[in-house]
Amino acid sequence: MTHNIKQLRQNGYKVRVMHSRHYRYFERMDGTCKEVLSRGGSTTIELTTPDKQTTVFGKSVCSVEDNFNRRVGNAIALGRALDQIKS
Repeated sequence: MTHNIKQLRQNGYKVRVMHSRHYRYFERMDGTCKEVLSRGGSTTIELTTPDKQTTVFGKSVCSVEDNFNRRVGNAIALGRALDQIKS
């Protein structure tokens, strides 16, 4: 089985990638602002087979001690989703 998102999509799988980040809110004179924190977050991948009979999820969580990296999060979450399809 292929192991990257582009190849899975080309083979008819529906792949949905959702990234979640941590934010910090702070007050300014013109109102409340938010900024994206570089550390922490999560990536969830929803994978649906071409026959639309099976949908599985894989999730990776980045520690608040580590910098968020989309590529690493995608690889971990996709691997976990593919493990569920294989079993």
